[in-house]
Amino acid sequence: MMDFNSPADIASSEVEGMTMSRSSTSSSNASNSEQIYPSLENLYKSSEDDDEFDTIALDETQSNSLGRKKRYLYPKKEFVEELRPEEIRWFHRYDGGKKWIAFIGYDSLRIECRYRALNLSNENGDLDENEKILVRGGLYEVDVKEKKCLPVYWSEEPSVILRGLWFEEGTWQPLEESFTAEIEAEHLSKFKDKRLEEAPESQKGPKPVIHNIRFKDFHVDWNATNEIYKYNESASSKLIRNVRQSLGWQKSGTRIHRGYCYEAVMDDKPPDICHLVFVIHGIGQKMDTGSIVRCTKELRDRVRYMRSKMFPEFDGTSQRAEFLPVQWRSSLKLDGDTVESVTPHKMKGVRSVLNSSAMDVLYYTSPLYRSEITNSLKTELSRLYQMFCSRHPYFEPSNGKVSIVAHSLGAVISFDIITGWNPVHLYDQLMKSLLAEEEENAKGNNEVLQDVDVAKQKVKDLEEMMKSIRARQGKTTKSLPFSVENLFSIGSPLAVFLALRGVRPQGSGSSSHIIPCTLCKHLFNIFHPSDPVAYRLEPLILKHYSTIMPLQIHHFSAPKKLPYSKIPSRAYAAFTGAIDELTKDKSGKDEDSGEGSGREEGGIDPSVKKFSLSGWFNNRKKKDTAEKLSAELQMLNKMGKVSETQIPRELAYPDTDQMDKTELEYRMDFQLKEQRMENSYLSVLTSHTSYWTNKDVAYFLLTHLHPELEEEEDKTL
Repeated sequence: MMDFNSPADIASSEVEGMTMSRSSTSSSNASNSEQIYPSLENLYKSSEDDDEFDTIALDETQSNSLGRKKRYLYPKKEFVEELRPEEIRWFHRYDGGKKWIAFIGYDSLRIECRYRALNLSNENGDLDENEKILVRGGLYEVDVKEKKCLPVYWSEEPSVILRGLWFEEGTWQPLEESFTAEIEAEHLSKFKDKRLEEAPESQKGPKPVIHNIRFKDFHVDWNATNEIYKYNESASSKLIRNVRQSLGWQKSGTRIHRGYCYEAVMDDKPPDICHLVFVIHGIGQKMDTGSIVRCTKELRDRVRYMRSKMFPEFDGTSQRAEFLPVQWRSSLKLDGDTVESVTPHKMKGVRSVLNSSAMDVLYYTSPLYRSEITNSLKTELSRLYQMFCSRHPYFEPSNGKVSIVAHSLGAVISFDIITGWNPVHLYDQLMKSLLAEEEENAKGNNEVLQDVDVAKQKVKDLEEMMKSIRARQGKTTKSLPFSVENLFSIGSPLAVFLALRGVRPQGSGSSSHIIPCTLCKHLFNIFHPSDPVAYRLEPLILKHYSTIMPLQIHHFSAPKKLPYSKIPSRAYAAFTGAIDELTKDKSGKDEDSGEGSGREEGGIDPSVKKFSLSGWFNNRKKKDTAEKLSAELQMLNKMGKVSETQIPRELAYPDTDQMDKTELEYRMDFQLKEQRMENSYLSVLTSHTSYWTNKDVAYFLLTHLHPELEEEEDKTL
C-alpha cells in the first residue's frame, strides 16, 4: 500500500514544479474567478427533485464557455508536440455506466506519472508494479498496471480507468483508448512540430480535408492542425448526412479536442481529513450485504452537498469530515444454519426476511451470541481505524476527531462498546434475587438456610473477582483505539434497551449515568416521529422531559436558524393527565385550553367561550377513562402537527409549582419534521430507512461535526 511519498508522487512533484514554473508569470495576475480548474465540491450537480448527488460534471457556466475554448497553462502551445501530463486526464467508470467520471487534477497527475514510470522507466524492474495510488479523497486506490480502481475500506466491484487523450466537444467525454492511440499516432506523424491553427473560413463549399482516418463505426477528418471532426458511420447518420448534402448544407460532425478542457494541477485536491465518521448499520445487513456501503455513500454525498450549498466559504478551509461504512454483520456465522433448519416452509419468503433482519435483535439479546456480535464490531472499528491512520499519518498528530453514526440496533451495540457495558452485573442481580426467594421459602429450615448463606458468599466472591478482573483490564486495555467525539444514534431503540437494563432518571440533569462525557462527549438521538423502532432518551435522565417536546431538526434551507443550544424547551401541557382535569380552575369553571397550554389569550374575556374540538372534549360530562385518554391523544396529535413557528417561545406547564425546573446538561432528542402531505401510516413503512437521504439530517451532522459553522451562522442572527 502506498502513502503520499511513493516514487509516483515524487515524479508528480516534478510535474508540479514544471507546472508552477510555467504558470508563475500568469498566476499573479489571475483572479479567483479565472482559476483553471473548478472546485472539487462545485463539480456536483444539485437537484431538489431528483437528488442526483452522485453525478459529477463540469459547472454549466464553465463547460459552455470551455466547450469551444480550451484553457492552457502558461505558456500556451503554438506547435504540435507531445502531450504534457497536465493535458492528459484519467477517468473512472463502473461496468455498465454510461459516462466516464474525471479524476481531480491531483489524482490524475499522480496516476499519469505512475503510468509513465511503468512504461518508460521500469526497464530494470526497479519499480514495484503492484504499488497502488490513493485517489478520490483517499477512499479508493488505483492499480495502474491493471487499470482498475478499487475501494480501500469495503468490498465492491472494481471500476475501470481510462487514460483520456482526445475528447468530444461539449460533453468532454474521452474517446476509447483503442481509438485514441491510433488517432494520436496519426496526428503526431503528420503534424508534429507544425503550427497549431484552425482552418480559414470559406464562403464556398465545405472546408478542405487535409488528413483522414477511418474506423468501423466512424471516421476522423482533419481540416487543420487544430480543427478535427469525428463523423459517425451508422446507417442513421449516413441518412441524415445524405439529406443535409442534398439540401446543400455543410457536412456535420462532432469536433474533438486533443487534451482535456482543464489542465491538471496539483493544487486541485481535497482538504485533509480532520474528522473521521464511522457509519454503522443495524439489522438487515445479512439480507442486503452492500446496503451500508450504499447508505454511507448517500449520506456522504448529501453532507458534501450541504457544505457546498450552505457554506461555500468553508470549502476554502483545509478541513473536512470523511465517512467510512462499517460492516459488522457480514463475517458473522452465529448459529450457522440452525435457525434455517427449524424454519417452516409455509410463508418461507417472509420467514427468510425475518431471519435475515429482525433475528439480529434476538441474537444480540442472547448471552451466547452477544459477545460475538460486540467483538465483531469492535474488531472491525479497530481494523478500519488503523488502516485509515496508516494511509493518513497526519491524522493523529493533528488531533483528528472520531465520531460514530449508528442506525437502529447498531446504535445499541456501539453504545455498549463505548461504555463497556457487560450483562454480568445483571446476572449478579438475578442470582441475588433467586437466593433471596430461596431464603424466604426456607424459613425454619436451618440446613437450607446455611446452604443459602454459602451460596450468597460464593456469589459475593465471584462478584468481587469479576470487579477485579474488569478493573485490571480497564487499566491495561482500551475498548477502542480512539476517543469518541459524538455518537449519533439514528432511528434507534437504545432507550428501550437501557430501560430494560434498569436505567432510571437520576434527577440531576447530567447524562453521566447513561454515558460519561469522558467516554463520549455528546450523544445525539435523531428520529422520525413515525419511526416505530425509535425511542426517546431524555426521559431516562429527567423524568419530566417526557412532557418536553424533543427539539425539531432545522430544515436546511430555513432562514436564520437558531442554534440548538438556544432553542427553548416546550412542554406538552396535555400529557400529564386528562385535559379537563388540567384546565379546571379553583372556582370549578373550565377554561378553553386552546392549543393545550392552559393559558388565556390577552384581551379576551374568559367567560366568552369559543367552540373548538378540544374544548368540546374538555367540557363533556361523565367522561370515563377511555374518553379522557382519547381527548388527550386528540390534543397531542393536534399539537404535533402545529408548526414550530406557531408555538409560543415559552409554553409553561399548567401547574408550574409542581413541575421540576431541572434542565438537561444538553439536549439529546432531535426529531425530524413530518412533511405536510406525509401519511403517518405509510411513514411507518419508510421512515426507518429514510435518514440516509434526508438533507436535514445531513445538515445536522455537518453543523455538529464542524461546530464553528453553527457559531458563524449564529453571528448573522
